[in-house]
Amino acid sequence: MAQKNYFELLNQPQTFAVDSLSLQKAKTLLLARLHPDRFVNAGPVEKRLAEQMSVQVNEAYQTLSDDIKRALYLCELNGVNALAERAMAPEFLEKQLTWRAILDDDETSEPVRASIIEEIGREQDKILQRVAKALDVDHDTKAAAAATRELMFVSKLLTQIPH
Repeated sequence: MAQKNYFELLNQPQTFAVDSLSLQKAKTLLLARLHPDRFVNAGPVEKRLAEQMSVQVNEAYQTLSDDIKRALYLCELNGVNALAERAMAPEFLEKQLTWRAILDDDETSEPVRASIIEEIGREQDKILQRVAKALDVDHDTKAAAAATRELMFVSKLLTQIPH
C-alpha cells in the first residue's frame, strides 16, 4: 500500500499553520470509518488494509499535530532533510550554553531561573514564527530547516528543565 501524503490523507492544506480542530475532526472521522466493527464480515485482506490505514492516519495526526514533526515533514516533502545539516550558528550555540550554565548552577535564585525559563519560551515562540514564515510565506525550505533545528534544541532544553 502506497503511503499517502499526510496532509492529503487528513484533508488539510499543506502549510505549517494548522487548524488543530480541523485536524482532530479529520482524524476522528477517518478512524471511525476504519473501526474494526465495520469490518466484522470483511475478508482478511480488507481487515488488514483497514488496520494499515488506521496506523497511517494515526501517524499522520501525530506528525501534523506536533510543530517540530510537522516542520521536519514539510521540509522533507520539499526535498530537504532538516536533520542532515549539523552546523548551527555560533551565537545560537553560545546562547544555549549560557542558558544551560545558569540553569545548572545551584546558586541561581528562583526569580533568575524563572526569568531564564521565560526568555527561553519567548525564544521558542520567535523560532516558531521564523519556521512558519520560512515555510508558508517565503517558501524557503533551507531557512525552515535551519530554524527547525534551533527549535529542536530550544524545545529539548525546555523539557529538560526540572520544575
